[in-house]
Amino acid sequence: MSVKMDIFCFVCYNRQKGGGGMYIALIADVIDSKLFKERSDLQKKLEAVLFHMNNRFETYLASRLTLTLGDEFQALFTLDAPIFQIIDSLRQDLKPAQLRFGIGLGKIVTDIDPLQSIGADGPAYWNARAAINLVHQKNDYGNTQLYFSSGKKEEDFQINALLAAGEAIKSDWRESQEELLRGLLKLSIYSEDFSQQELAQALSLNPSALSKRLKSSSIRVYLRSRAAALVAIQAIDVTEGGQNERIF
Repeated sequence: MSVKMDIFCFVCYNRQKGGGGMYIALIADVIDSKLFKERSDLQKKLEAVLFHMNNRFETYLASRLTLTLGDEFQALFTLDAPIFQIIDSLRQDLKPAQLRFGIGLGKIVTDIDPLQSIGADGPAYWNARAAINLVHQKNDYGNTQLYFSSGKKEEDFQINALLAAGEAIKSDWRESQEELLRGLLKLSIYSEDFSQQELAQALSLNPSALSKRLKSSSIRVYLRSRAAALVAIQAIDVTEGGQNERIF
């Protein structure tokens, strides 16, 4: 066996063991998918987008984005994953379908299959399921379509407040403002510290027009709130007082 193959097998073996590491689990589904006239077209689009996303964000995947219940899919990410960039990329690529997301932080107590997110279990997935259930129960009049759960009440409250604030900003965007985020995602940028000149060129806008859109959209504030939420998630220590039992 070659050295390259030895390294590959070693990495796969380690990623298949849940162990004591922390993971970010993501569960998502399509809102009102039964209203789509061509369900087969939606299914094909889901499969194509998930395939693309698995390749694009392969570095951060402990277990690949996998369709589970028709219009529902899930994945397991490493703690350093740019989870909100991934979520916004999914939202953009799957339009006009609308999605809701549950994000869970925690351990995995079973083996992990890196090729499909089926069969693994543990607090990360339990918390993600609890989070997406919260979207069904409490979505701020339809504006908030993602929740986070780690089982730590105070930290979860603060992070979900940041997420709700970002969702409120985004809910007021017109198509021209939505185009700003779409342009940044195509440039693989997900930070408020971006070059206006680069974005203007990508969108074929003059500097004045871009400045007006940036001001009216508050997109820098949106991206800042997402960055703050991610830092807060990565700082949580669920080994002390965190959720280690099913809560649904």
